[in-house]
Order: sequence, then structure tokens, then C-alpha cells
Amino acid sequence: MKIQVIGIPSHAGALYEGTELAPQAIRDAGLLEALAQKGFTVTDLGDLLNGVELPRHNIGPVRNWPAPRIVWDEIAQRAEDIFHEEVFTILLGGDCSIEVGTFHAFQKVFGTNSHLLVLDAHIDTMKPSGENCIGAAGMGLWFLLNDDKMWWKEDSVNSDCISIIGSQSNSETEEKLKITPFEKLNADSFLPIVQDHLNSITSDSIFVHLDVDVLHKSIMPAAYAPSQVGFDLQKATKILQIILADQRVKAIEITEFAANKDSNGSCAEQIVNLLSLLTINRN
Repeated sequence: MKIQVIGIPSHAGALYEGTELAPQAIRDAGLLEALAQKGFTVTDLGDLLNGVELPRHNIGPVRNWPAPRIVWDEIAQRAEDIFHEEVFTILLGGDCSIEVGTFHAFQKVFGTNSHLLVLDAHIDTMKPSGENCIGAAGMGLWFLLNDDKMWWKEDSVNSDCISIIGSQSNSETEEKLKITPFEKLNADSFLPIVQDHLNSITSDSIFVHLDVDVLHKSIMPAAYAPSQVGFDLQKATKILQIILADQRVKAIEITEFAANKDSNGSCAEQIVNLLSLLTINRN
């Protein structure tokens, strides 16, 4: 199987810096070499956003706007370079808001029935409000599900096309999303639950969004917002093994890794190890 890697070095949806450094940090930790050693043919497409100026401010309702949209536009323009039927794509983000651009690009290539499988400690469905200034990283799913070309040019996505695993928040959403929360997986019999979640997805093409804050801070202290109750390494490994073994999974993106907090590179190495769970022979 061929793999291509592309970086999206952005913190357009965030208040603080750090996630824009993630793509190079993960490369430096040996991602390309680790995948090649497993027998994959690996191509590095470099990074998007080279030379693109992204404004930063703290003015509501969306922090740094229109920087998030500029990122989405850049991704959308490269949709057919980023995704291919015969190639598995690994995207190295970036804050969570990149999912708006990446999933729309994924659907352009694989069809509107494609599915976004989100592994995240949070449900990013915060709504823009004139009363607050919020980063687009907390709004990604809201933009996908609700924006009818007011904020961006693309149509909204059907809620059946998005599901979440590992959420720790109890946020109620207006959308009817399928959610398998962290508490439901916090037991010895979690593997069949993950498999049931996968089995419930009817699409032939799945795009995985992995926010590293779904991992416990003991193994991912360099998450932008480290988690107090996330998955331990054993559970995260088993969950990703099940997901990445599904041949319908065509791509995965890594988000919310603040590389400036990873002084010894151990978190980047952990991400490389998790991505190396991808196997040539998938179910």
C-alpha cells in the first residue's frame, strides 16, 4: 500500500502557538522511516500554507478570522493532490479546525456519503456568538454541520456522516451525532463497543480525525489541552488497531499536538508509534 504524508502547520483556530510546529516534529521523530520499515511506499508531499499569511487577533465571534477559512480554502484547492483512491493519506496538523477543510476535501474525492470518524475528548460544536471570542478549533463540527455558505463556500454536511469516539464532555448538541463516550469505553469489554461503532458506519470511505487530547496526559502531555482522564497507551493502541485495520479507512489526520511543549520529543515518538499501527494487510 502506498502512503502519502502532508503537513498542515496551522494554529489558525487556536489562541496559543504550538500546533503549527507539529508536522515537522512528527517527521523529525521518524514517521517516514517507521512506515517505510513496515514495507510501505511513502511519499512526503511537504506542507501546505507555505508563504500564506494568516491573521491573528482576539476579536469575536471567531478568533483569528478569516485565518481558519484561508486554511480551509488552501486545503480545498489541493483536494485531489491530498486524497487518492489507491493511496492512504496521513495529514499532520494543525489545530482541530482543519477538519472543516480536510473533510470537505475528502468528500470531493470519495463522495458525499463519506464518513468523518472523530477521536476527540471534546465535541467541537460550539456556535459562533457575538458575546464571546472563541477559536475555530472548538467549532469545527459546528461549521461542518451548520454553515450554509455564510462563513465558507461549501454546503453543510449531513449529521449521519460524522460520529465521535472518546468524548469526555457532556455537551448537548442539536445535531443527532452518534457518540461513543469515553465512559462507555472505560471498561475491559471496550473492544466490541468500538467494533460496533465501526459496524454502524455505512459509508465505504472513512476519514479519521485524531485529536491527541483523547489520550491521557501521562502519555500525551504535549496535547494543546492535556486530558486528565483520556485513554491510556494500551487502550489507545487497541482502539487504533481496530480502526486502522478497517479497509474503508482511507486517511487519518493528527491534530492538537503542541510540539513546543514536547521538549524531549517523546510525544512525537508516541504519535509515530500509533501511526505505525497501520498495516499493509487490512480487513
